[in-house]
Amino acid sequence: IQTLRAIALDLVTFLAQLEDFQLKLWLKKKFVVATHYCITLDRVPESLYSTIADNPLQWEQWKSLGMLDGKVDLINQAESGSVDYLKEHPYLMADTALFDAEFKYALLAGVDNLDDSLDGLLIHGDNFQALNLLQERYREQVKCVYIDPPYNTDASAICYKNGYKSSSWVSLIQGRLEKTRSILTNDGVLIAAIDDAQQRELSFLLSENFAENLLGTICVRSNPSGRPTQTGYSVSHEYLLVAGQSEKSVIGRLPPTPDQKARFNQSDEDGVFEWRNMRREGSNSDRDARRALYYPMYINGDEIRVPKMSWDESAESWVIDEQPAERDKVVYPDNDEGVQKTWRWEGKTIMKSISSLAVRKDRSGKDYVYYKRRPNEEGVVSVSSWFDAKYSATEHGTALLKNLFGSSQFSFPKSIHAVVDSIYISGASNPKAITLDYFGGSGTTAHAVINLNREDKGKRKYILVEQGDYFDTVLKPRIQKVIYSADWKNGNATAPQTGISHAFKVLKIESYEDTLNNLQLRRTGKQQDLLVTLSESAQEDYLLRYLLDIESRGSLLSVEQFNKPFDCKLKVTVDSAGAYEERTIDLVETFNYLIGLRVKHIDMQLGKGFVAVTGWLPTGEKT
Repeated sequence: IQTLRAIALDLVTFLAQLEDFQLKLWLKKKFVVATHYCITLDRVPESLYSTIADNPLQWEQWKSLGMLDGKVDLINQAESGSVDYLKEHPYLMADTALFDAEFKYALLAGVDNLDDSLDGLLIHGDNFQALNLLQERYREQVKCVYIDPPYNTDASAICYKNGYKSSSWVSLIQGRLEKTRSILTNDGVLIAAIDDAQQRELSFLLSENFAENLLGTICVRSNPSGRPTQTGYSVSHEYLLVAGQSEKSVIGRLPPTPDQKARFNQSDEDGVFEWRNMRREGSNSDRDARRALYYPMYINGDEIRVPKMSWDESAESWVIDEQPAERDKVVYPDNDEGVQKTWRWEGKTIMKSISSLAVRKDRSGKDYVYYKRRPNEEGVVSVSSWFDAKYSATEHGTALLKNLFGSSQFSFPKSIHAVVDSIYISGASNPKAITLDYFGGSGTTAHAVINLNREDKGKRKYILVEQGDYFDTVLKPRIQKVIYSADWKNGNATAPQTGISHAFKVLKIESYEDTLNNLQLRRTGKQQDLLVTLSESAQEDYLLRYLLDIESRGSLLSVEQFNKPFDCKLKVTVDSAGAYEERTIDLVETFNYLIGLRVKHIDMQLGKGFVAVTGWLPTGEKT
């Protein structure tokens, strides 16, 4: 028994060293293995068109994506003819993954405010590692996190290394949720789609990670015909669990109805809008309801200003300290019947938002103050049950993919409408919001963001993470397709006239398996000489407790690699069987994310031995 105990303790000590080391490998910030860009041709300098026209790989990609309108012989035409075709189809996307490095460098050199110009980011890799990589760059910037994690059912089983399915699922989600909060805005919202199998566990995890700030649970009728269960009934619904970052987080309205959208017939750089009278109407609009919102505004031509004034507490009214100039017109929020109403905003808000105001004629022909009302101020109050037919995953998920690709290509895609509405109620109705989905799947979340931007000319951005093989066969091609055309049939574009200008970046990041493949245990001569001078028990202690940590240090991050920073190589896994090949990694992009740099411009001068990157740090400092 004593012998067994001694052996068991040694074994536990060694296993503890092994598990601590595995954790260290897991938590290590991962390298960006490769970086590519997909950019619509309207954003590509025409000087590069001939290079694009000469690349058969690019034409083959467009052909496979169903974008050439049957004109598959274009690459065989004279160069000028091919270039003309590119000019006539500005929403085809050039994919830098199909070109040499020089083409990518030339393309990036022509882009100023690089990060701001990008509409999306796709990350091919484990979502925990991706969230780790994004921490500095996107801290407190993401308005909406929408996730559709695997449901842990027989229909969508997860391949675990042990049999404890439920606890492994909880660990999987917990690790990601812990990384989520730091990148949400102060009023950010997380929405998670889930079914009965793990709804209770996920609700508990959200309550723990979001300080019990659960905003609500929405029941979605996603499968009207139902999915049979062993207990004898069919499941036709799933849940959306909504959690908020703070007390400022709310569940917003659903998107405007078609009739409401029709009113927004003006547009500017921030999207569509309608001019709305600054005078409040309806409930709580009389002066007595909110007396501080009753004050004058001065109009002089197109100029609007709020005069200097002070609040009289006893009279509950403003004392006007600045008289109007000779040409100023004085307007109060009084309606046509002379009833004293209120303005929609406080005076200080008016002056901060003066660029969104205008002097326009009211119904009586008098000059009055109007503001730009956006679609996100309209809509329908969210309810706890979504039973509309548009939420059917079969009709608006699976069928949609069949139209895009000619076949389904992916199991259990979400209804595009369910995701659009989820994003909208999270507050990403704001036309400049960022949405993150780190269970990217077939790319429905990116598709939903693009659809919203198409409708209101917004500039929302998306970040999607996916590690499955369908990243290259479904997710990325789906985005290329929906940019080129809003509608598809049997894998071919049916409305190329609806194409939009767009650019997204693709990152492939180092995996845990890649870290293992590059691991080498090295013991220097000095270390070996010292080791042999130690007692047998000390040598054994070193083997059981310290060997992995000490002898792996050179391969976890080898400073020698930086001697040739643009030729830094890693053994990268290339298939699920574990085969790997040595590839040059993107050390520049890795460093940009490590320091959280918002990149303005990249100047690749590899021939001269340097790369110049300019941008802003998270502190706002230019660097």
